[in-house]
Amino acid sequence: MQGYSLRARLCAEGAKIWFYIVLMSSRISSLTAGIILLLIPVAIVAIVKQTSWGPVLATPQARQIGGPEAKVAIVEYSDFQCPSCAHMQPVVHSFVDYYHGRVRLAYKYFPLTKLHKNALNSAHAAQCAAEQNKFWPYGDALFATQMSWAELADPTTTFMAIARQVRLDPGKFQACYADPKELAPIERDMDEGRRRQVSATPTFFVGEERIVGGNFANEGSGVIERQLRK
Repeated sequence: MQGYSLRARLCAEGAKIWFYIVLMSSRISSLTAGIILLLIPVAIVAIVKQTSWGPVLATPQARQIGGPEAKVAIVEYSDFQCPSCAHMQPVVHSFVDYYHGRVRLAYKYFPLTKLHKNALNSAHAAQCAAEQNKFWPYGDALFATQMSWAELADPTTTFMAIARQVRLDPGKFQACYADPKELAPIERDMDEGRRRQVSATPTFFVGEERIVGGNFANEGSGVIERQLRK
């Protein structure tokens, strides 16, 4: 009986240990499940944030400036006939210069054709300059002379004069400007901008953060710094 009692006590103790293990396992599983359930919304939010503005198509090198391996990418949707865009252009260049090598700017065409009669024509001219790797000097000249061509019935003469000013091949520029197929990159950018909820110019995307209009002058540096710290 004494041996039996010893075995019984051992069995009883074993049962207690087994029950404790099961109980703790259950608690750990519940805790793990709870943590997973808590993390799921976070993961979903992160995924939504990463894709909330939609994908960005590759921008040709001719329309990019800044560090090729820069940590922060700035994507600008702009209209050459937009006064606010012209006002912001020196600010944009100053950020690229200040954060030398750490930021990269990509220009996207977003002519507001319902508001600006020569917005599409000026984008077409800039695209023809990009074909000769002179997008930035030509685009800067368009902004600088905006008031002189904005309301012209036909700005071709002015656009040709700017082409000569930045030393483009006049024949190639003229042929490109006469070719409606050269509007395709502009239309792609416009479609992309609409998918990304762009409705005003200039609109900037710095990483996943969006800044519209002149706010970029005041907020741009802070947003860039946040992106650089990530």
